[in-house]
Amino acid sequence: MGIKRQDGSGRQFKRFQIELLVAFAAIIMIITFFLDYVILDRSGRAMQQNASNLIAANSRQIELNINSYLERMKTIPTLLFSDETYYLYDATDESIDSYDKVKNEESILNRIVDIGLMENYSDFGIVYSNDHTVGWISHGTMDLFPEGGEYEAFSAYAVNPKTDDGWCFGIGGKTDCIYYIKRLNPNAILVSSTYTRELSSVFVHPEQLQEMTIRLVNDEDVVMYSSDTGEIGKTLPENILSVFRGEKPGADEKRRLSSSAVTDDLILNSNECENGWRVICSVPLDSILRENHDLRTFIFRVSIVMAVIFVLVGVFLIRNLSRPMDSMVTSLHEKAEMDRLSGVMNKTAFQETIESRLTEKKKGDLSVFVIMDMDNFKLINDRLGHAYGDQVIIRVGELLRKSYDQDTLIGRIGGDEFAVYTECAVSFEKEGSMAEAVSRARKIVMQTVTEQMDKVMSAFTSEFKREHEKCELSVSSGIYVTSEETAVRTENKDGVKEDFQSIYKKADYALYISKRAGKSQYTVYEEGKEDMHV
Repeated sequence: MGIKRQDGSGRQFKRFQIELLVAFAAIIMIITFFLDYVILDRSGRAMQQNASNLIAANSRQIELNINSYLERMKTIPTLLFSDETYYLYDATDESIDSYDKVKNEESILNRIVDIGLMENYSDFGIVYSNDHTVGWISHGTMDLFPEGGEYEAFSAYAVNPKTDDGWCFGIGGKTDCIYYIKRLNPNAILVSSTYTRELSSVFVHPEQLQEMTIRLVNDEDVVMYSSDTGEIGKTLPENILSVFRGEKPGADEKRRLSSSAVTDDLILNSNECENGWRVICSVPLDSILRENHDLRTFIFRVSIVMAVIFVLVGVFLIRNLSRPMDSMVTSLHEKAEMDRLSGVMNKTAFQETIESRLTEKKKGDLSVFVIMDMDNFKLINDRLGHAYGDQVIIRVGELLRKSYDQDTLIGRIGGDEFAVYTECAVSFEKEGSMAEAVSRARKIVMQTVTEQMDKVMSAFTSEFKREHEKCELSVSSGIYVTSEETAVRTENKDGVKEDFQSIYKKADYALYISKRAGKSQYTVYEEGKEDMHV
């Protein structure tokens, strides 16, 4: 009997061990499922939400870029309204004799050439109701109308009753251009266009969203531009179109300007531009959750082997799930932050943005970098107090924002030091004419820059007249414009492209010359000359 009791006790102990193992295995499975379906799913939703927010922010930025780009296309043609000759002339008027027609059209053509240098237009000309044209209308556009009728075709798009203008895309099956139409008089319309490939400069996305597809869609749901070039000219894919179908408002409704959606396989965001076109961004859901899926499989395998390791590794990895997205959002936020005092870009964001633009700069393009430093600013703080000095910084920021357009980068790079940066794209028809095109463009840019600086310095003198009387406050500037040789070669003599430090150093040297020459003036940097003119 004693032996039987021992055997029974042994069986009970083994049973207890088995039950313990089963319970332990059950606990492992419960922990696994808990981590898998609760914590990881919650983390996946957080990643999805963070990605959705990032996509929405990027889509909004692209919308602003598009609006700015289209506004430039609309603003530049308005320069034709500076003289009645340009917009009232009617080539169909038979009462005008031949000589006057030639003189009028020559004047209009010269004006169009001057205006056209401001942008990289593929078309920029006036079409009259008899299909006569003045300006440059590309062969690609003219070939769309072998039997005439271009005036009738284009004028049909000037549908805005307030501004007599409009946009068109895909006319005659031509999908490589976006056209802007502006009516000048009852028998004349301005036709301007740019290549859709030019939009690549405004369609940017973070490195974290490499698989994102960005589209620009017109009000007929036709894709005008896409990072997937195979979609251009086609109707928006049905799986995306079905999500946003029905958003177009009725006569008494307002269109929803921004909307987001998540389908079984995509994260989507749509933003409407000012002219009714839409920016639609989409990212495969799998690409966002790929890391989460891999982590789920890893945790499941490890948890079956050892509960403790499962918990430790699981907690460690789960804690790290939110870090990439948090750091990503934080990084983008920091880069987007403006200098709180002056209201312009802070030094870090200003420098990084310029370095990015210089990296992407094309052969022949010109850079303009201006450093502005306040003279005797220390006397403001010493005599009037630091609080007053802060107000001066705020006023300088406001003055610069009013003086420059939205395409110009403005940054505060020091206590009383500001800088501005802009670029000019140079168009040329053939390789042999690049140097000449750059030379002509640089002369125009130099004239524009100096005229702008004269206005800025005059505005500064007027704004700070009281401070100048009390503390001799003024502003000195140094200006750097890409030389013709550097623009044509895209690299300097040492084989290095322009970078922030190199253009800063040259503008800073020009600023030094201004300071040395008596302050309250600006100096243009000249390559290879130690003593520059003031």
